[in-house]
Amino acid sequence: MDVIVDVSGWGPVYLCCTCDADERGRLLPSERDPCERHFVFELLATPEHSKRIRTLKVDFREFYDGERVELVLGSCRFFALPFPQLIGLKWKALRANHSKYTFSHPLFTPTIRSLSFDARWDDSLKQVDHLTSLTLGSDLRGADTETLRLFISGNQSLESLSLKYTYFEGNTNAPPANLPNLKSLDLRFCSKTMSSIVRVPATQRLSSLQISLEGLGTHGTVILTATGDGFALSIWVDLNDVVEVWQGLTQDAQSTIRCVRFCNYTWGRDPADFDSTDGSAVFPLLTDVHTMEVGRDYLSYWYPGFLDDLKQLGPQLKTIRFELEEDTEPFKDRGDVYGYWGGKLLDQIEELVKYRFEHGRPFSVVERMVVRETERDGRQQDYVWRCFYGDRGLGQYVRLE
Repeated sequence: MDVIVDVSGWGPVYLCCTCDADERGRLLPSERDPCERHFVFELLATPEHSKRIRTLKVDFREFYDGERVELVLGSCRFFALPFPQLIGLKWKALRANHSKYTFSHPLFTPTIRSLSFDARWDDSLKQVDHLTSLTLGSDLRGADTETLRLFISGNQSLESLSLKYTYFEGNTNAPPANLPNLKSLDLRFCSKTMSSIVRVPATQRLSSLQISLEGLGTHGTVILTATGDGFALSIWVDLNDVVEVWQGLTQDAQSTIRCVRFCNYTWGRDPADFDSTDGSAVFPLLTDVHTMEVGRDYLSYWYPGFLDDLKQLGPQLKTIRFELEEDTEPFKDRGDVYGYWGGKLLDQIEELVKYRFEHGRPFSVVERMVVRETERDGRQQDYVWRCFYGDRGLGQYVRLE
């Protein structure tokens, strides 16, 4: 049986209620001091039902004083059950810490395999081991680097790990937790200490990388999404820390990224607000790239030196794809509106292709990047690209292998 307990809305919270009554009194709401929430829970608070609960989702976001809410929750019999068959728990309790009532029963922890915990850190979490899936949310005050390392070390069977807002304090002198079975790692707003907390051998299988820039944080946030041979890695990191965090997590495995896709800017601040040199921070990740796809935002918004940096990449970069906006004009003559409608961008692409040809590092393929657009936009983009490619004679600078 799957159970969802949603008590996240506004409503009365009492220090005493029918949950404190005897067995018969529990089933009868008190006219003087009713507790409708806990009265509903009591229908499940019997061995007949509780032993059949396999997944439990609890959303207990309260806007009242945390201590008062904890007292009320602790008096409810449902949250003190052992749940002998429970294998999955999703727990959200912002602004209060109710976890000690859930994890208080010794028979509760051995069965659980999937845990999603979005609340303040509670030392009772240390009792949980043998997890295969773990998600830690955004309110982990009280946990430091060593506490998290020890917790993950006790769950080396993890196949999925997601940590959000992972800025933990303190250092650890012990080796990072080894996770040999991990298939998915998601680090949201990752700090540079993560490499001292976890070690993931599967990062050596990474071969493709997707890079996008979001308007979050002082310098912007880079989202790195990498995949390869059954393993997926997602990192949200400050732009200034991107190389250090990436190398820290992959240094032992020495992954080789062959394919990179620069995604379009999606939301937050305007990309033009960022320092024009910031974008070069990701280029140390591109030394082994063979294939590159470049969204239009990276060409026209992120930083002016993007294409100049591409000129310096080694001869292993053979295939490159560009996205052009559908309203870019395929100019033959350079009039007053040439730059406004994307003409200068076309000049830069032409210059890049010619430069690498003249310096002995020619592309084998230069083509249009296909993205998810409407059919009409796709036809227009294709028309712009064919006109541009043919009018500039780019084919003469491409050397097929």
